[in-house]
Amino acid sequence: MIGLDIAVIGSGMAGLATARILKDAGHNITIFEALPGRGMDSHSIEFEDGLIDAPLRVMNPHLWKNTLSLATHLGIKTYPVRTYMACSWLFEDRTETWLTTSRTRIGNFPIINNRKGIQQYGWRLVKGMLQLKTAIAKFFKSKNQDITLAEFINRNEIEEVFWHGAVMPVLYTICTCDPKTIGEWPAKPLLVFLRQLTDGDALLRLQGGTPALVDKLIEGINIQSGAAITRVHQQEDGVIVENSEGQSQTFDRVVIATPTTKVQDFLDNQQFAEDIELLKQFKFEQGDLVIHTDQTVMPPKRKDWSVLSYMMDRKFTRQQFTVWLNSIEPTLVGKSPVFQTWRPVTPIDPKKIISTVTLTRAVVDSKTVALNKELQQRHHQDNRKVFFCGSWSCDGLPILESAVTSAMHIAEIFGAPLPFIDLKPQVEVAPQLGY
Repeated sequence: MIGLDIAVIGSGMAGLATARILKDAGHNITIFEALPGRGMDSHSIEFEDGLIDAPLRVMNPHLWKNTLSLATHLGIKTYPVRTYMACSWLFEDRTETWLTTSRTRIGNFPIINNRKGIQQYGWRLVKGMLQLKTAIAKFFKSKNQDITLAEFINRNEIEEVFWHGAVMPVLYTICTCDPKTIGEWPAKPLLVFLRQLTDGDALLRLQGGTPALVDKLIEGINIQSGAAITRVHQQEDGVIVENSEGQSQTFDRVVIATPTTKVQDFLDNQQFAEDIELLKQFKFEQGDLVIHTDQTVMPPKRKDWSVLSYMMDRKFTRQQFTVWLNSIEPTLVGKSPVFQTWRPVTPIDPKKIISTVTLTRAVVDSKTVALNKELQQRHHQDNRKVFFCGSWSCDGLPILESAVTSAMHIAEIFGAPLPFIDLKPQVEVAPQLGY
């Protein structure tokens, strides 16, 4: 199958990756986006002539393998970043930093670099690290790996301060979901992530950030933005796609790359009743990412500031994390300190808020694993003309990697080649960030 007219609805990472792969395979692609611009980088903004990526994206070369390979195929270079962290207790009248880390120059392994962390928590953190590595090794040798993260924790004794004070905040950073929800996730992908993290792999960032990636993904592709799709109706000779401006086009195939909560707005309810019923069972969570210049989200002492700042109460019931953007984005070096805080539990000065972005994240649990298998089976039905993809349609972390993997599943259906597989990222010397 080559030379088909294909509509891709949605310009998030899944939609853009699908469009790029199918375009390069010889198909005619039109992308539809309800927002005025591109969905993938719609929240990226300029700050003091620098770039704020929202959300900021840094990637482990093993866990974001397909995403980084695709970026390399498109000619986008990367640079390494060192993600130091600081953890602080939230008391009623003060904030107290109890742990700061850095990484070794050789091997990029995390190390404690504050006296209080070493004296009060050093042994507990080291003990927790050893317990986690042992538990992970035992898990991957076991026959039953179909358990949740909560079940994994219940089966293994891991030091509380290490697990809840240092490990779980990192998982919140990656998964951006509710603490209770993360316990329901399949343990395997999260433990793969933790194993790579504790083995000292450096993280990579794309040069030019998300906008640079989007520019390459849509190169030479027709994108129609600013009008929501209102109807998708399948006929014998194709699929009719209509938008809110009353425009109608017929395509050979349609790929829907939006959250499943959106499909009921435009899918023909009678034709796609079974698909809609299946897609309704996927669950999503929303949360606010606040971009601001309020320094109270960081440790009280400037010397303790790190790329990642975690704040929590002593019972681990109130938690937030903040990314210090200037320490990772070269175009923000020398500019006013600017931050991204996910679901803040401490008040942020409204006058210092630049923007608030509501992010939607798929919930991953044992039920979605089964739903995904059924969805992939449906994709291979005879005379199928409408397909679905997104980070929600892959088991694993609901991030860029899952979105790219879902696009690869669509490519397989269309017999489209994947020339970027296993390409290694083009890593350049890290820019001098000055922190």
